Amino acid sequence: MNDADLLRYLINAVQKEGQKKYSELLAPLGITPNQSEVLQVLSKKEPLSLKELGGLLICESKSPSRLVQRLVENGFIYKSQALDDNRKSVLHLTAKGRKLIPDIKEKEDLFNEYNIASLANVIDVKTLISALKFQINGTESQKKIERRINMDLPLN
Repeated sequence: MNDADLLRYLINAVQKEGQKKYSELLAPLGITPNQSEVLQVLSKKEPLSLKELGGLLICESKSPSRLVQRLVENGFIYKSQALDDNRKSVLHLTAKGRKLIPDIKEKEDLFNEYNIASLANVIDVKTLISALKFQINGTESQKKIERRINMDLPLN
């Protein structure tokens, strides 16, 4: 296997294993990592239209409609008409969803501490971040991350 193949497989494996670990941390809350991202984004900036939400989510590259629908069905968010345009619906957290935010943040902090600690003795994390930013330069993912940074929203 050449280095390019190995790098690609390692990146995919790290993503897969990270999602698995984060899923395990969130399981007691009854939500997935992608659902936690939606709830956190809404907790920082609501109401949002489905399109606006999609422009901030790292976990979704397309419309998050199925993800949102599941959160609506589970009572974590609700839809209403936008005040400025009654043809547009916007998303809000319910009391149940808002109550979950501190617990999500706690699990996210544990996951982040694990990630940083596992890398700290192997590589300079700032260098790794720079290399990864370089890899996504000019992509829609880069734009989403910049929007989240500028809004001071968690990246998950």
